[in-house]
Amino acid sequence: MDHETRSLLNRWKSIQGHARAVEKMLEDDAYCVDVLKQTLAIQGAIEKVNAGVLERHLRTCVTTAIASDDPAERERVIAELLDVFKGTGHLRRVASAGEAIGRVAATLSVREGSSHARGNGEAS
Repeated sequence: MDHETRSLLNRWKSIQGHARAVEKMLEDDAYCVDVLKQTLAIQGAIEKVNAGVLERHLRTCVTTAIASDDPAERERVIAELLDVFKGTGHLRRVASAGEAIGRVAATLSVREGSSHARGNGEAS
């Protein structure tokens, strides 16, 4: 298991521990604001896991598909990602995705030069 996967898995296990703590708080009729603080922390941690998984997907599968000569494969991975975020109503997910996409794009620009993105036949 690589470092990135181990880090995501550790974060997920931490989320599970927090969820069990919230369950206990609810059973003990804890103060509502304290429960809300914990559930919001869990949501934030889940968003970080989502961003990490998305970033890994962008760096591997999506980058490979976009670099391929198969336009159908490029369209498939883009449509797949759009489908994941479409209609969720969670703008934070889109923001996290945008941040991850920005980091990957910056890495690709440095590696390949920004001219690679031009000349792909798209109208401006």
